[in-house]
Amino acid sequence: MNNFDVAVISFLNQFARKSVRFDNLVVVVSGSELLKTGLLVAFMWWIWFENEDARRKREVLLAGTAAIVPALLIAKVLAAIVFRARPLLEPRLQFQRPFGINIAEWQQGSSFPSEHAVLLLALATGICYASRKAGWVALTYAAVVGCLPRLYLGEHYATDVIAGAAIGIGCVSLANLPGIRRPLTGWALRWMASKPSQFYCCAFLVSYEIGELFGDAIRLATFIMHGLKL
Repeated sequence: MNNFDVAVISFLNQFARKSVRFDNLVVVVSGSELLKTGLLVAFMWWIWFENEDARRKREVLLAGTAAIVPALLIAKVLAAIVFRARPLLEPRLQFQRPFGINIAEWQQGSSFPSEHAVLLLALATGICYASRKAGWVALTYAAVVGCLPRLYLGEHYATDVIAGAAIGIGCVSLANLPGIRRPLTGWALRWMASKPSQFYCCAFLVSYEIGELFGDAIRLATFIMHGLKL
């Protein structure tokens, strides 16, 4: 812990357990993949099908989507190296657990960095590169709806979220450098032009997994890896 994290958690925690309805609302928002990632993915598709400067916007969105994979891998590696207990499990904080939160779900896994922040800020940054006005809306939405509830519920420290955001924004920004973006996305745009039915079928599956924070893909990969070990 550090003074900054303690100050943020203490400020937010003073509002906990004041209202059962409010706490339960925050729990629902924090656990809703539709509200967190689903709307941002839908926003990306909206921009994708806009006619104005379509090729550049599609390049940007594809590059941002591709950058999500290394960003999450970096977060996974950091979580394995740096274990940090969740604020709601830290006795020194004397954290008041909001109504409706199930602490059994947070007994395992490191809070650092926030993988939600990685994914949400990566999506919002991709949108920002495609459309500046839409991007500011997406960034604000990702911060307020996606990240703030996780601080309020004690699932993450502020520095967990900042680190996750930095990873997501950094990877998407790197992928959108012209020298990287064009070769990274050129094959996908050619595939879309030549075989759109195949492309959009796969794009749907990728969008679905992003909306689910790759939960199904991770569970399937874990099952396969365990099967190979056996």
